[in-house]
Amino acid sequence: MCLWHAANLSIKRLGQCDFKSANCTKTSVANHFSNGLDVPQCGRNAPQGSQICPLNTCCSGNGYCGTTSAYCINADPVNGNVPCQTGYGACGVINYPNCGTGSTTATNGRKVAYWQINSATRSCNALPIPLINTQGITHLIFAFMSISPNTFHVVPFDTTAVPLMHPFTALASTTLATYMAIGGGGSSVLPPIWSQMVQSPGNRAAFIGSVEGWLSTFEFQGVDLDWEFPGSLNDRDGFVALVREMRESFNANYPAKNWGISVVLPPDFSTLQFFDPINLEPYTTFFNFMSYDLHGPWESTNPSLGAYIRPQTSLLDINSALSPLWFAGVDPSKINLGLAAYGRGYTLANPACCDQGCAYTGPSIPGPCTTQEGILSMREIQVLVLREALGVSWVGGSAAGSGQEGKRRLNRLFWWGGSGWGMMILRRGG
Repeated sequence: MCLWHAANLSIKRLGQCDFKSANCTKTSVANHFSNGLDVPQCGRNAPQGSQICPLNTCCSGNGYCGTTSAYCINADPVNGNVPCQTGYGACGVINYPNCGTGSTTATNGRKVAYWQINSATRSCNALPIPLINTQGITHLIFAFMSISPNTFHVVPFDTTAVPLMHPFTALASTTLATYMAIGGGGSSVLPPIWSQMVQSPGNRAAFIGSVEGWLSTFEFQGVDLDWEFPGSLNDRDGFVALVREMRESFNANYPAKNWGISVVLPPDFSTLQFFDPINLEPYTTFFNFMSYDLHGPWESTNPSLGAYIRPQTSLLDINSALSPLWFAGVDPSKINLGLAAYGRGYTLANPACCDQGCAYTGPSIPGPCTTQEGILSMREIQVLVLREALGVSWVGGSAAGSGQEGKRRLNRLFWWGGSGWGMMILRRGG
């Protein structure tokens, strides 16, 4: 039986490689953000137009963006011959936010949960709206709505969504706000609806007007913008314009509603660099940071990573992924830490080697309810643990915020809230 929890601080960070041989081993530790090309990312030798590191991260003497001393101070600490390149980002390691051991920012902060529309009708472990346990939740998000590629209006993914909306928003109270999520991973790539929408003032206006119609008609208290994969500087600037114009429209047309706007932020720098969180911040209620699915069986084909077990999330990985936000100057009180209510699993190559860093042959077998290789709900994991039936599988879950020690860690590390994905944990009656 092999289980690993994100609260385990002993894990080594694996496989974050750059072009130097010293950093291209399975156990290399580096906050280096590769562009996948054998050319400098930043600095005086980088291609015209890309010399400055995104999010004010540091440009090393060798021309790579990162957030550790090798990039922010000197890549050759012994001789001091490869200093950080000034003028292309920050230079100097910053202090990460820390609220101290007595803080209660996470314990008493926001508790955000996503409810998937198909939860109501799935064949097992269904979670219809009357069974949602909202105790302790401050924001409950209806996931997901989509965007029409023709009109850029908000539309449901299917007809089952609309009848669920009024029962869902009826859960709202003085301590619980209900939001409508738009987007998600499936709608964030192809076709490029988000890009087409944010880069046109007319399309942005059509989208904002449609959002206002849905929020008003079904009595939501806010909207969650879940664009996970922007890919250009035009996307970045257009998204800022969208959120700014949305806030201005909300304030002008529906001032009494006081609608909230939340924005999802991805953990990987290759995508995060196309967000501008410091300029989004004035118009957002909070950010939901996707601090899960940082690793998984999909990495087996990556030659710099290989088929070696890595937990889907850990505090060390999360701290590394968050570091660009602190270099950019984002207010920590706006960040919710994402926690997944499921685990990522592997099939062990050798059952005797049952730990992170061990080899695997593929994803774990599908669970009886999730029916998808490499993923098990927390309910399925609990059943397997009780039955001691994990066999040759290794499963890593997201337990960084669970238990008293987990809460103390999150309080100390500044986090002002948590956002949960996959709500089997919120079922009434256990």
